Order: sequence, then C-alpha cells, then structure tokens
Amino acid sequence: MIRSASQIALSGPRTPEAMATQLSRIARTTQEVEQLISVLLVLAKDPARALAGAERLHLDALLPRIVDDHRPLAAGKDLQLVVDALAPATLVAPEAVVRIAIGNLVRNAIEHSDRGTIHISLEPGGRVVIRDPGHGMTPEEISALYARLARGGERSAGIGLALIARLSEHLGWQLDIDSDPTRGTVARLRFPAAAGPLPGETPAD
Repeated sequence: MIRSASQIALSGPRTPEAMATQLSRIARTTQEVEQLISVLLVLAKDPARALAGAERLHLDALLPRIVDDHRPLAAGKDLQLVVDALAPATLVAPEAVVRIAIGNLVRNAIEHSDRGTIHISLEPGGRVVIRDPGHGMTPEEISALYARLARGGERSAGIGLALIARLSEHLGWQLDIDSDPTRGTVARLRFPAAAGPLPGETPAD
C-alpha cells in the first residue's frame, strides 16, 4: 500500500520537486523492505534457495550506488560518506541480497557514528571495507557479539549483523569486524569471485 501510494503521488503532474524527492526515497525504501522480507523468509524456510536469482554483478559499479542510497541517513549529523578506491570485482549473487548485506553495514556505521568521515572502499579480491569513526566496541564486546551471532543472533545484536552473518554462512562470504572504542569500527565483507559463466551465458559475456 505504501509503495503504491508513493508511486501514484509521484505520477502527479503538480508534485513539487522537494516532495518528489522524498516520495522517491519512500518508494525505494519500501522496495528494499520487500526484498529484506523475502530474504528473511528464504533463510527461515529454505536457506539453500538464498542464491536463487543469482546474476553476474560488477561490485565496483554497484557499491557507490548502494552508498548513495544511504546518504540521507546521515542528514542532521556531522558525517561524511566517502567512497575511496574501487578495485574491479565481479561476483555471482542476487543483487537484492548484496544490496541488503552492504546496506546494513553502511547503516550500522551511520547509526553508531556522530561526526567525522565514514570511508567505504573495495579492495582487490572482492572485499568491501567500511571504516567508521563511531563509538567502537571493546574486545570483550566483540567476542560477545560473535558469540550471539554464532547462536543465531539476538535482538541486542541487531537484525543487520545477524542477517549478514547468516547470509555469509550460506553464501560462502566472510564477515569480519574489528573495533576499538578509541578508533571506531572496521567492517570487512569479502565476496568470492565469480567462477565460470552462468547458465545461458557464454564465456565472452
């Protein structure tokens, strides 16, 4: 209902530009929520289907778009989101799942930072690195976090990290978190490189 209402409002010939911008955000966010619900249902019922709809993705082109989608979350904070070096990287995965995983890490960085610069980069080998100047965690808190994720996650761990941990487990991704109260948090999510052509795809593709 929210998505339909926003689309109808956007199609109006007299919609002010400022309102159209906000309506576009609403429409985009409802689409992301629909994708998130779909992924959660798949993980709950049939984790083996998590790769359904996989496609070849150029992560170096997709990552900046994901970051741009989350810039409005930093509004009202003295925060800058900077995309640093982007090494070429190709992977095979559903785009919606990749967007959810990276988007949750970016959102966590914004939510736990008050000021400064969040650096997002893509290293060789398909590893996304997000460095935030936030509150950070002690080694004991990190250990407790990993313990909660190993048990399937708890509400206090946040749906974002719990979801990414489960996705990583089923898709062969690697999630690492390095944090310190004096330096903020560094989240690293490594994607395996694409191997061979997809069904219906020739090696030249």
